[in-house]
Amino acid sequence: MRLSRPDAAVVDEAALWMALLQSEHVTDQEREAFEAWCGADIRHQQVIDQMSGGLRLLRTSALHRVPSQSVLHSVNAPSSRRRFVAGSLVVALAAVVLGRREGWRWSSGELYTGTGERKQFTLEDGSLLTLNARSRVTNLFDAHQRLLELRAGELWVDVAKDAGRPFVVQTDHGQIRALGTQFLVQRGEDSTRLVMLHSRVEVVTREGARQVVEAGQSVRFDEHTILAVEHTKGDESAWTQGRLEVHDRTLAEVIDSLGNYRRGILRLNPQVAGLRLSGIYPLDDTDRTLLLLQHSLPIRVTYHSAYWVSIDPR
Repeated sequence: MRLSRPDAAVVDEAALWMALLQSEHVTDQEREAFEAWCGADIRHQQVIDQMSGGLRLLRTSALHRVPSQSVLHSVNAPSSRRRFVAGSLVVALAAVVLGRREGWRWSSGELYTGTGERKQFTLEDGSLLTLNARSRVTNLFDAHQRLLELRAGELWVDVAKDAGRPFVVQTDHGQIRALGTQFLVQRGEDSTRLVMLHSRVEVVTREGARQVVEAGQSVRFDEHTILAVEHTKGDESAWTQGRLEVHDRTLAEVIDSLGNYRRGILRLNPQVAGLRLSGIYPLDDTDRTLLLLQHSLPIRVTYHSAYWVSIDPR
């Protein structure tokens, strides 16, 4: 049986396994976890086989010397090696017993988006929320405050005024407190970025550092301190309209954004990662965007499969 349209989660997991198994230092536990994953669902092996000959792809000269951590960074999915392997063992067992459940977007007050998916919500207080692709938020509103915990990805919010309940967006790195305003929040592994679109908010890191942020400013902070305060470039909210607007940004930044809209592995050669560019690109047609990038930069885009693309010097 041919699998023509793979389950989205299976494609993501298969791409991660291919990245891990490409490493010369893959552990026995990781190999055992991979075998368990393949055996848990017939679709798992089918997707591996669909990726241009499955594991044979990993033996091609173009990819043989690529460090697995470099490839893992190219997969926009949970990239912690230990967490992924341990989680896959659990998923493999659960899949045998329960099978996969698709299409869920709400779970215990949580909101999700998948690869290439943007979604708008009207919260119970009237605030408007848009989640970028591959984002996850927990809604923790109560009688005293309106709290959103951004667990992954990026959000845009237009906060409804409520003098009695501050509106708070929280990440592992700290909190952003507002009453009525518009802003963007992007959660990274090591820091959080805030982009102010209207009015002002206060940022408080987990260790207590504070910064008032005005409209037209962006701030990056970690749990300890405020790392940078900059002027916005004016292109930060274009993703809410399906556009990737770039003003003097690096190719690495562009590919990171594009990765949220493309399944599998999108690997960028470090030799071209620092190239700078400006332009407007469609987020919902990543093949067209890659073609436009290839025409405007000295790069070569190679499709090893529909789910594994490399970007190298021309």
